[in-house]
Amino acid sequence: MKVTSLLFSLAFIIVLISCKKSSTTASITNCDGLITDTTGTGDNARVYMPNAFTPNYDGLNDICRPLTLNVAAISFSIYDESNSIVYTTNVMNQGWLASNLANTNIKFYYRIQATTNSGHHICKCGELMYLTCIKAGTALSNYYFEDQLTVNGFTGVTAEHLATCP
Repeated sequence: MKVTSLLFSLAFIIVLISCKKSSTTASITNCDGLITDTTGTGDNARVYMPNAFTPNYDGLNDICRPLTLNVAAISFSIYDESNSIVYTTNVMNQGWLASNLANTNIKFYYRIQATTNSGHHICKCGELMYLTCIKAGTALSNYYFEDQLTVNGFTGVTAEHLATCP
């Protein structure tokens, strides 16, 4: 029994550390094999992550953070294109309030490791856009913002308004 527990723990640690940006030139985040929810375990915990934020200090979608339900602990990190950590926290509901850079669209990557109130683990990683304007030809509907979160996920309508980038 101890050997089984040890093997499971080792496998879980390997899964957690495998969430990293791919080394390919396409800069795609590799999330293969991660546990993304606890469906089927009787645990109704969830971790939601917007794919964009707008740090323009208007009070709407300014902070980049995961939104959780029935989560006891979390580790949240944001990486830049060169895979350097630009923000990290272990504090629930805390997020990154980035400096406002005018007329900017910057791609970042995130990694979340959470433990539910029932002791299960949820891990997510993916791409994240820092937006202070929208590139011409890009629809705002391509993005999920914090203000869109409802009980059914990111199904609400955003109140965000961004100018077109010059």
